[in-house]
Amino acid sequence: MVGILILEIGRPIKQDVIAFLQSQGFDTSKLDIRVVSRQRAIIEAEYPDIWREAYYHITQLGVGGNEIWIFLSGPLGLSFGLGQIVGLQHWKIIVYQFSAGAYRPVPPPTREVMFF
Repeated sequence: MVGILILEIGRPIKQDVIAFLQSQGFDTSKLDIRVVSRQRAIIEAEYPDIWREAYYHITQLGVGGNEIWIFLSGPLGLSFGLGQIVGLQHWKIIVYQFSAGAYRPVPPPTREVMFF
């Protein structure tokens, strides 16, 4: 089972993500889709509340070893902080980013890429 977390900060992306998932053959009415949304500019003081909300959804989506797909739109620092938070756990997470007109999975970091 796949759970979906959409983090939309500054602009809405939920409908674009749903269209992408449907184009990949998913029946989105049967997916557990969670959204953390602030459709406006945010300040750094708001990051902890957003991290807390996203972390809550990740813990719910990851129950039973489910894979979690995260679609991110927002400040780099916010995304990096969320990565630090979830990096402490052992969930199956795939991050998607919008690139060259489509959502594409980000290659997962591995220990091998960390050493020369």
